[in-house]
Amino acid sequence: MIKKNIKIDRQCMELISLFNNISGAIIKDCIIYDTPESYGEIIIFLVKKDDVGKAIGKDGEHVKDLTTKLQKKIDVIPFSEKLEVFIKYILNTTKNSIKVNGIEVKEGKNFKKTVIISVRPQDRGKAIGKEGSMIRKVKKLVTRHFEIDNVIIDTRPLH
Repeated sequence: MIKKNIKIDRQCMELISLFNNISGAIIKDCIIYDTPESYGEIIIFLVKKDDVGKAIGKDGEHVKDLTTKLQKKIDVIPFSEKLEVFIKYILNTTKNSIKVNGIEVKEGKNFKKTVIISVRPQDRGKAIGKEGSMIRKVKKLVTRHFEIDNVIIDTRPLH
């Protein structure tokens, strides 16, 4: 279910190299993401789970250093080859962590796969994000790394 050939453009290759040189962490991927919150770009680095601390640095020094150099917000997200774990990592790197009640993959008649992420009703706003920015971020990361076509947030109470 994990995608094998992910294309990384030259700009992202340079950013990965720069961040690797600053932190020494193993960076799996880099995505430049537009967000309405900061009205600019966020650079998302997917990092090997064991290297997250190394990537961030003591008191966040590596992220602060890179933020200053690039004048952009930096997100460091641990990567997992397990879809459910990866989604939880993405949703828990925000300012407020979002509790995931369940993750389900449904395949439609057209063989398209949709991930349905169940969250508590009170987390709905955070899970969708301002102008849909969080759900777009989750969708971008999940569809890039897994054979998934769509991501939906479900906030109905569990029965």
